Amino acid sequence: MCKHIIDDIQIGKCEGCNQIVYDINNITNEIKSKMRDYGIKSVPSTIIDGRIKIVGIPDFPWICNEDLYIMLKNKYPLKP
Repeated sequence: MCKHIIDDIQIGKCEGCNQIVYDINNITNEIKSKMRDYGIKSVPSTIIDGRIKIVGIPDFPWICNEDLYIMLKNKYPLKP
């Protein structure tokens, strides 16, 4: 598990946002289904609102605001 990425997101997220962490070291059918649905083939992978997919260690600061969301939506769209 990539604890530092989890911590970075937790610190930078907005108060109204929820963070859910799926631990592939304790894989369940639910996790397998999520991985299949989002096309997860490597970790860490971050999915935002089912519309944005960031694979790997991000090279930007996680500071929740509209500008970051727009940049992520444009640069990392979740491909169907």
